[in-house]
Amino acid sequence: MKNNHPWLPLIEKASLHMLEHDLHRRTELRQVNRKLPFYIASYIKEGSCRLHIAGRDYFAGPGDVVLIPPYELHDHVKDTNEETEFLWWHFTLQVAGCIDALQAFRFPVIFRLPKPEQFESVFHEYSRIAGGMSSLSGSLMKKAKALELVAILIDAAIHHPDVLLKAEHSDPFMSMMTELLDNPDRRIDLAELGKRYYMHPTYIAERFKKLFGITPTRLQLQLRLRRAKQLLETESRPITEIARLTGYEDIDDFSRFFKSKTGLSPLKYRTSRLAGGGGSQFN
Repeated sequence: MKNNHPWLPLIEKASLHMLEHDLHRRTELRQVNRKLPFYIASYIKEGSCRLHIAGRDYFAGPGDVVLIPPYELHDHVKDTNEETEFLWWHFTLQVAGCIDALQAFRFPVIFRLPKPEQFESVFHEYSRIAGGMSSLSGSLMKKAKALELVAILIDAAIHHPDVLLKAEHSDPFMSMMTELLDNPDRRIDLAELGKRYYMHPTYIAERFKKLFGITPTRLQLQLRLRRAKQLLETESRPITEIARLTGYEDIDDFSRFFKSKTGLSPLKYRTSRLAGGGGSQFN
C-alpha cells in the first residue's frame, strides 16, 4: 500500500491506549468463545499455538504475531504440552473514544515480523518503563514506546499481501470527518452537508456509518459529550460557558443533553469528579 494512505488523517487523530501487557511462558492455553472490545496481539517467541476465528483454523509458531480485532469471536488454544512463550498486549487505537482508527482494514490474523529482534527490544523496554516508578519523563517514554510497539505491528500487517480494505475511501467523507473532529461545537446539518457535497442527506448518514461505524449526528454528540467532560474535569469555567463551548447556547438544553448521557447534571458531574480526586485521561 502507498505511504500516503487515504486513511492516514484518521489514524493521525487517534489516541492509543495500552490496556494490559505481559510475557507468559505456558504449556496450556484454552481461551474458547472469547470476544473482547479491544485488539489482542500475541507474539510467539518460542513454541506454538492455534487460533480458530471466522470459521478457519490457523497455526502460529516462533516469530509469528496473532492479531485479533475487537469483538471478534475466537478460540485461542494450545494443542501440545510444549512450553510456549508469548509477548502479548491489549490495545485500542481510537478517534474521539468511539471510532476504531484501524477498522477500515482487514489485517491477516497471523503474520510474521520482518525484524523480530527490534520488536522484542521495544516490548521489553516498554515493559521495563511501565513497571518502573512514575515520573514525567517516564510517562512520556512509556507513551513513545507504546506507539513504537504498535507502529511495528501495524507496519508489518499493512504490508502483508493478504491485507484488505473493508471500505472504499471517499475524499468527501474524510473531509466531513475532519470537519466534525475539528469543530465539535458546530451544529451539524445533514441537509446543509448534502447541498455542499451534492449528496442526499440520508445517503450521507448511511455511507458515513458504513465507512466509520457511526453516523455524523451520533459522532457529534459523542464529541460534544467528550469535550464537555474534559472541560468540567479540568476547567473552572462557569457551566454556561462550557455549554457554549460545546455548541449549546441554551444552558437548559446542555444540561438535559449531559444528564441524558451521564445520569448527572453538569454541576454534579464536576463535583463528583473533584470529590473523587481524579479525571479521565484525554489525548
